[in-house]
Amino acid sequence: MAMILEVVDARGGRVPMRLRLDALPLTVGRGFANDVILDDPYVDARHARIALDESGALVVEDLGSVNGLVAQGTPARRVQVAVGTGAEVRVGRTLLRFRDPDEPVPPALPDLPEPVAAPEPARPSGSRWTTSVWAQLAVSAAAVGAMAGTTWLENYQRSSASEVVSAGMGFVMLGAIWAGIWAVAGRVVVQRFRFFGHFAVASAALLAAIAVTTLNQWLTFFFPDNPVSGLVEIGVGVGLAAALVAGHLSLASSMPRRRRWRAGIITGAVMLGLGGVMTLVEDEGFSDVPQFAGVLKPVGPGWIPTAPVAEFGEEAAELREQVDELAREE
Repeated sequence: MAMILEVVDARGGRVPMRLRLDALPLTVGRGFANDVILDDPYVDARHARIALDESGALVVEDLGSVNGLVAQGTPARRVQVAVGTGAEVRVGRTLLRFRDPDEPVPPALPDLPEPVAAPEPARPSGSRWTTSVWAQLAVSAAAVGAMAGTTWLENYQRSSASEVVSAGMGFVMLGAIWAGIWAVAGRVVVQRFRFFGHFAVASAALLAAIAVTTLNQWLTFFFPDNPVSGLVEIGVGVGLAAALVAGHLSLASSMPRRRRWRAGIITGAVMLGLGGVMTLVEDEGFSDVPQFAGVLKPVGPGWIPTAPVAEFGEEAAELREQVDELAREE
């Protein structure tokens, strides 16, 4: 009875070849002249031979190979291995398995047509809150209210209603112009207008700017000589500019997130550079009128850091000596 030779890749378990052993002997090796050609660098050009011995039993004989033959369950290398149904012989790193041709195989799998997946609905680009009507209304209303409330708190006149209304309406008008420019650009690039989304992005930027400005004013009020306020104001300004540009680009373009933020950071850096240049070229004359960066805050005197009178007198005397010394030098 003829058997089936199954060639198994011992490294991955793949079966690249099955051969019916009808005509013997057969040679096994890496050379192209063999009957069973193996793609295994650990197999010789002529590695082994499958034949019948004098008693008619099927054997695998080594042909003087480098790595020899290894029978199933025995680590020692062999010169000749008798094989039967179910036997395995390792040749290099390839396994020769002998199987019965009448061995049953699993039933065939039904070749059913694959279900066609329904196309996913197109998801709008941009953040979720910039595409939600209620979120847009909430952010826009909060920005108008924050602008009006800040103006009212900083106004010390009796009739401040007109200035409060003017501040709120001014933001609405400028925000509408800004959002309209971005909406037109989005209509050209991605065929979507999204005016209210762009207005919400500008409103969110205004809310963040008001929050940071208020916090910086409190920090400057309590610690007027701290060097952190200026750095925080510059860093937050660049970050807000970057977030503003990236938010608008998420609605008006199909750019990936990394590129949007890169464009925003570049825009913020350019604005910072222009501001620095304008500060350098600005002609500031000398003035004896003191200027304060923030406004007074309604807090108790116990919260305000103060210096004793003696320390104030010492600093005044030191300052007078410096002024007298400058006068003598002139």
